[in-house]
Amino acid sequence: MKRNWLYFILFLVLAVVAYFTIIRKNLGSYSKKDTAFAVEDTTQISKIVLSNLKGETIQLDQKNNIWVLNEKYTPRPDAISNLMRTLNQLEVKVPVAKSMHNNVVKGIAGKRTKVEIFNKKGEKTKGFYIGEYRDALNGNFLLMEGSEHTFVVNIPGFSGSISTVFFTDETDWKSENIFAYNPEDIIQLDITYPTLKDSSFSIIKKEDGKYDVASIKKHTTSANPEIISFYLKQFKLLNAEYFINEPEKKDSILTTVPACVIMVTDKNKITTALKIYYRPITYRTKTQYTSDDKPLQFDLDKYYGIFNNDNDLAIIQNFVFGKLLVGPDYFYRQRPAGVNTLNEVLIKK
Repeated sequence: MKRNWLYFILFLVLAVVAYFTIIRKNLGSYSKKDTAFAVEDTTQISKIVLSNLKGETIQLDQKNNIWVLNEKYTPRPDAISNLMRTLNQLEVKVPVAKSMHNNVVKGIAGKRTKVEIFNKKGEKTKGFYIGEYRDALNGNFLLMEGSEHTFVVNIPGFSGSISTVFFTDETDWKSENIFAYNPEDIIQLDITYPTLKDSSFSIIKKEDGKYDVASIKKHTTSANPEIISFYLKQFKLLNAEYFINEPEKKDSILTTVPACVIMVTDKNKITTALKIYYRPITYRTKTQYTSDDKPLQFDLDKYYGIFNNDNDLAIIQNFVFGKLLVGPDYFYRQRPAGVNTLNEVLIKK
């Protein structure tokens, strides 16, 4: 009995090996336009368009070596990197058997993602459709635009669906990054508290490369340049926690006065702004009472943040941004000792 099972398993293995050997040899009978899914030189790509039957479209444009998402957002660098790596490594595994072809095409027609690639001249170099993934084949069904032949395609050495890098949800593509500056590139930084004028200040770069702190408060000594430098370094990488995809909520928040506005202007005189708003207490809020048991109205740990020319609403953490929310006195100390101005006001109130 055991011997019969061994013969059966051996037969299956040999059948699979023979099938793939014959199929791989037959790939040469297909034209390159049917099988050339991979992009040999991804540096020549200027635009990628991903779309599906739900009406979702992702357009990625490369302008001056910077990728732009749907003409107004910054895409996640890791998502771009994964997409480029996948496009470069796509490899046809086997053609789809004739007996399966019609069903595979129907499946692609009913549920698919279309990928279109454009070169630096704006010419469309290729377009193809990504169908479902099959565990047994370890690959996705792909169909080149205008072709009559479908193929199983994967990345050598990779186990899983390649469709995971061709997603079409705009929110998932957007970068959570708000500020990313080399300190020396900042020529002006403005921290404005609309209801706390005395706490507002500006850091301005002078012609000699040094910085001044300007505010309505008068100080008898000069600002500490080491603390100014330390503060500017905080703007190297500041991200939101997550996006809130609720346009009506964002529009409602914009009708109110922000608790703080941060504006950074770089050497190219491009300004990035973040508007910070208090976030009401929720059942998940960690700190709901002051030290003397008085209830808090707003969250001390998280705020609403609106940025990207008022296009994006997100949750931002006090852990990340609280160190920026100081007053002008901060720069006249011997060493950094920040007090979160917004939270201090909430606790006092």
